[in-house]
Amino acid sequence: MIIKYHVALDWNDSQIEKMNEFGIYPIKGYTAVQIEEETYFKVKDYVYEWSGSGGIRYPEFTEKERKESLLSLKSGGHEHGYPMPDMDFGYRELTYDLRDYCSSCGIGLKQKDAFRLKNVPPAGKKQIFSLGWIYDELFVERKIYNEIFEPLGIKCREVLKYKKDTVFEDTVQLVLEETQEKLHLVDYPTESCSACGRTKYQPMPQGFYPMYKAIIAPIFKSYDYFGSGASATKKIFITKELREKLIALKIEKSAWYIPTKPIDENTNLKSLVTTTKD
Repeated sequence: MIIKYHVALDWNDSQIEKMNEFGIYPIKGYTAVQIEEETYFKVKDYVYEWSGSGGIRYPEFTEKERKESLLSLKSGGHEHGYPMPDMDFGYRELTYDLRDYCSSCGIGLKQKDAFRLKNVPPAGKKQIFSLGWIYDELFVERKIYNEIFEPLGIKCREVLKYKKDTVFEDTVQLVLEETQEKLHLVDYPTESCSACGRTKYQPMPQGFYPMYKAIIAPIFKSYDYFGSGASATKKIFITKELREKLIALKIEKSAWYIPTKPIDENTNLKSLVTTTKD
């Protein structure tokens, strides 16, 4: 793993000339460059002077690190449409129990009813997708659910057609268990809500995510919330066996996963992984 910084600026000739001195070659105009951490520390004062802020820090993992991780965080994938009704976020009252929800930070939504969608991807796409605004729920073609997720004991629920409230026969929502174990996120900035007092973590990865001591299912949600402002979502984790199967079937991509590492490297990881249920 190496740490890089994403720096986006409206580069002019003098700025480009200065960056070239450090082996950084921006293209004139509003473009971005990716700078390794050691070099970034040499130029960060210029970046702050020109932009008023720093670059965005992010880790870059090797394919070996991604492949060997026994548990990974899902950080990318397909997105399709929005939950309905979408005017004034009307889907919230329809789909969620809002008794514990805080509109200031977004924490506390609990699903009570099926999602309504205008449409779903065509059958045969072998696609897992999320929705705009909803990043901690996954939807999948029913055939893929039957072949991959159902044998693992993962439940599903119906998805309804907006206004008609009839069922999409070819698409289901995965019902993801939520762990009660908190992650050891010592390097992650937090944001506390002035309205409800609850805390969430900023979403940008700082490196390897810490690994859970107990893996409760082949795919599951975090206890902790992540986000900024009025957005708060949970993270989705997936075991190596399921992840590699989805990648092999070209349903998912390796780059969509962030690897984890145990806090205690001496932990017997194989004894913790649950890949099937009775």
